[in-house]
Amino acid sequence: MIRKTLVAIAFGLSIMAAGAPAAKADVDININLGFGGFYGSNISCRQGERIVERRFNQVVPRNCRGSRFEYTGRRNGKWYVIKVSSRSGRITDVRRWR
Repeated sequence: MIRKTLVAIAFGLSIMAAGAPAAKADVDININLGFGGFYGSNISCRQGERIVERRFNQVVPRNCRGSRFEYTGRRNGKWYVIKVSSRSGRITDVRRWR
């Protein structure tokens, strides 16, 4: 039993002495958050408009002040009011505009 343990230890030490080559981490990671996401800082009114244009047609900015931007847009023949967070770029609310 002791002999097997000593052989295993010697084998392990010989593998460690040989050393494995160092791993090289030269990889770019591109994280796409999809529809609006965290942009790192506040977005502009035009950036918010482009985010809304991915889902709606005929997008028009209504209010680009404060923490939420408001746009009107058309989808399937109906008009909607779309709110986008100016901080994160996420669509926070979509309501039918009558």
